Order: sequence, then structure tokens, then C-alpha cells
Amino acid sequence: MEHGIASVKNIIAILLAACVLSATPMVHAEEQRIAIVASAGSGIKIISAKRVRRAYLGASIVLDGVEIKPLLNQTDKFAEEVFLQKVLFMSAEAYERQLLARAFRDGSRPKAYENLTDLLAALHNDNATITFMLYETAINTPGIRIIGNP
Repeated sequence: MEHGIASVKNIIAILLAACVLSATPMVHAEEQRIAIVASAGSGIKIISAKRVRRAYLGASIVLDGVEIKPLLNQTDKFAEEVFLQKVLFMSAEAYERQLLARAFRDGSRPKAYENLTDLLAALHNDNATITFMLYETAINTPGIRIIGNP
């Protein structure tokens, strides 16, 4: 009889743990949203996910009379991973291979920033630049404007 009660308790504990794990998302959906941003003074009004993808893969994109210059935001590894997966549809390794191939072809690759202050300064210094960040970060960062929400 005690063996049966112990089994029932174990099953209940397992079911309770499964319910808790399935009800608790690993990351909130809001935190996974990526925003494409430019300086608030930029003439770029809106950009599609397709154009963002093409710009980050090396295509020349002219939008609102401006040739887009993508900046690689490496200040937040989670945001970078979400961007690569949800916008470029690539792993970090696959994107790095694309960048290396591009560098061998024409010697160019997006400038990478590991410091948010430097990234924001670069955005403000050149109105043709764009970058990505988590939506929550973008709406709380003064001096930038969201121009895409892929």
C-alpha cells in the first residue's frame, strides 16, 4: 500500500513540475522582438525585413535616397542571436562565413560594435546607418527611431 502511495506522489510531483515548466516561458515574447533602428535625425522612414536582410548580407540598398550602412550590434549577444535567427535566418557561424566570403570578394563587412555608447554615437554621426536591438531597448533609448519591426 505504501508503495502505491509513493508512486502516486511521484506521479503528482512529475505532473506538477511539467505544468510549471510548460507555463513558464524561457524568455518573454516581448524580449524576443527585434527592432531595426536609425538615428532620430535620419531620413530613413521605414525599412522592410527583406531589405534589412539584404543589407546585412552585403547588397547595396538605397532607401529614401540614402545608401543604407548596416552596423553590427554585438553589445547584446541575446539580441544578436535573435536577429540572426529571426531576420537573417542564420546561425552565428553561418553569418560569419557569409561575412568572410564577402570580405574576400569586396573587402567590406558591417562595422561591429561591442559597446552601446559607441554604437549609438556611430548611428548619430551617420544618418545612413542602421542597426538592430531588442524592442524593449529601442523604446527606452533616446535619440533613435524604430524604422523596422521584422
